[in-house]
Amino acid sequence: MKLYEIPKHSKIFVECSDGSNYLLFDHIDGAYSYCITEMGSIVHLAAWTELEAVDGGYKLIEVNE
Repeated sequence: MKLYEIPKHSKIFVECSDGSNYLLFDHIDGAYSYCITEMGSIVHLAAWTELEAVDGGYKLIEVNE
């Protein structure tokens, strides 16, 4: 599923450079999103980012091209 298809305030489990283990999806703003890590940093993922549902939220799907 795509990022723009998940509910607002969903957790996305991913290791972040600020030491966070997840971020919270807030909203789509054009082609990108507004997300906040558990430590409070702002992240802008592409709206078309592929995600997979997991227990408690979502995780990024790695795409090998």
